[in-house]
Amino acid sequence: MAAFTQMQSDIQPGPPELNENLVGTKRGREIRVYMMDLWSFIPYYIGQLCTSLQKEAVEVTLGSARYHLDRNYFRKVGLKPDPFLFDVGGGIGIGVFRRFAKSFEYLANLLVLATRFLLSPPDVLHVQYLPFLERGFSLEMWFAAWAKSRGIRIVYTVHNATPQDAPDRYRPLLERMYHLADALICHGDEARSELIKNFGVSPDKIRVIPHGPLFADRPELSPEEARIKLGLPVRDPLVLCLGVISEYKGIPFLLEAWKKVMEWGGKGRLLIAGTGDSHLLSSIREKVSADGLVASVDLWLEFVPVEKLPLLYQAADILVYP
Repeated sequence: MAAFTQMQSDIQPGPPELNENLVGTKRGREIRVYMMDLWSFIPYYIGQLCTSLQKEAVEVTLGSARYHLDRNYFRKVGLKPDPFLFDVGGGIGIGVFRRFAKSFEYLANLLVLATRFLLSPPDVLHVQYLPFLERGFSLEMWFAAWAKSRGIRIVYTVHNATPQDAPDRYRPLLERMYHLADALICHGDEARSELIKNFGVSPDKIRVIPHGPLFADRPELSPEEARIKLGLPVRDPLVLCLGVISEYKGIPFLLEAWKKVMEWGGKGRLLIAGTGDSHLLSSIREKVSADGLVASVDLWLEFVPVEKLPLLYQAADILVYP
């Protein structure tokens, strides 16, 4: 968190005497940050980030819709998203209709923010995720450029320098966004090197801030007690693969490896937990059945409530992320 606060102080707008005041020194004025994830793509990450920043000299506005799988999460951690944003689409149960409604709301919310920033611009617009940019559209980049013309500094968190499923997709568009931002945050040195080497980003513009723990409250339970609470076998070694399931996560590769472990006489259970595209989840179920792994592989192919995550990590002997 100290690294993040220092990074923000490095990009203060205005003359030096104003810059000092923005970080809460002489006049005590807090730096004003608009934390933008209008799609609510990474709610737990920005929830923890906003909560921590509020303890620093930062006035944070959470610019996010509520997560459609956990609509009360922000409220549970004491956060209130920007009340001026449209936020109805996430409550629609049918996926295709939900995505359509959220897309419409997203565009409407960009217009809302453009108007808001015209009247009362924040010091920093911290962009977490741009869903249309990820699909090859530049309209969000025009919005960021407009915000920058208003004197708002742009911080962009690069969670992945390129799309994991297609590294060369939309590379020129991503490069433009990386150069438009005043500062970039990435979570490791590998991403930093990729931004410098493949996108020509100045090293001075990048801050490496490791991805901290999202859930600090570790359950006061033994692994055996955690397994009993979750209804998992107590004695077998437990291997856990947990997270949003996407093509690039390598689940078929993991199942091939697990099949070999079983053929070689290995003992234990593999638990794959998380949700994702319905077609991908169906293919995983089919592979487990076709490869004869039903007896040693548990599939929790559904949204895992946040309350269960620490328990799952506590229960596991080995975590795998192929």
